[in-house]
Amino acid sequence: MAGARVIGFGTAAVDYRIRTADLGEGYTEKLLAREVDVLGGGAIANCLVQVARLGGSSVWLGKLGKDRLAETIIGQLECEGIDCSRVLYDSTLSSPFNLAIYAGAQRRRVGGYLLPNSLACLSETEVSALAAAVQPGDWAVAEIGELPLESVTLFCRQARDRGARLAVDVDLDPLRQGGADRRLVQEIFRMQDLIMANHRALQSMYGDAAAEELALRVGRIFRAQTVVSAGAEGCHFSDSGGCAEHLPAVAVEVVDPVGAGDAFHGGLLYALASGRNFAQALEIARRCAALNCLTFGAREGMPSRGDLERFNP
Repeated sequence: MAGARVIGFGTAAVDYRIRTADLGEGYTEKLLAREVDVLGGGAIANCLVQVARLGGSSVWLGKLGKDRLAETIIGQLECEGIDCSRVLYDSTLSSPFNLAIYAGAQRRRVGGYLLPNSLACLSETEVSALAAAVQPGDWAVAEIGELPLESVTLFCRQARDRGARLAVDVDLDPLRQGGADRRLVQEIFRMQDLIMANHRALQSMYGDAAAEELALRVGRIFRAQTVVSAGAEGCHFSDSGGCAEHLPAVAVEVVDPVGAGDAFHGGLLYALASGRNFAQALEIARRCAALNCLTFGAREGMPSRGDLERFNP
């Protein structure tokens, strides 16, 4: 396979999507599940799936329990061609899963829970063992979301020392949801070549600034290529502190936006690892995101290289 490897350090999970009757936003009593879909999930795993479907080489680094959830997670990733040979296992822990509830035929999301479990229980020795998989020239992407930021910091430091180019996916608000120290987040950002964040995840650190302003500010402070996604609006990006620019989303009939950001990140990293410049990589990324919105499920619509070539919006 041409291009550098993409190494992912972060979440891989099973997604349970449950559909119930839609009894209105004020209803709080017990609801009967009418349909249950069991799908692949996790921000970093989804990103790697998109890399693999486009023909890139990808490796997942993480920790799971020794349970049926782990079998499902690994089976799904290996079917995509993702290398899971470095994954750690602990029989005392449960593998992670997401539970999301949707109401009615229109699948209005009414709630959800994320249980990271084994992913939050990495020792320094285990992080170092996972980082040992990184080689010079790799793209190593870590998440700010479900892992303790001390683990993310250590992984990024060791991956950088091994000659990797670094990317971070800011999936959840590190201060409000993760209870993180602002200085630790900034330390992680300083190591990055590429910062990928959704708009909401940065707001507790930088206030109610617009996505464009955040892309410019973060890019300039940390001198990294920065992309701030803003849902249907598309994204705003800054090339290592240069002027912030807007890239609109491709207009499609959206079936399910869940996973579009992961598809975007996977397309972006695949393209950069394959030698495209930043502008070319962003175009590939936004097309991946659009195609993934056409199907229900975080991964189900992620395109292959052929799908991408045939897509003519």
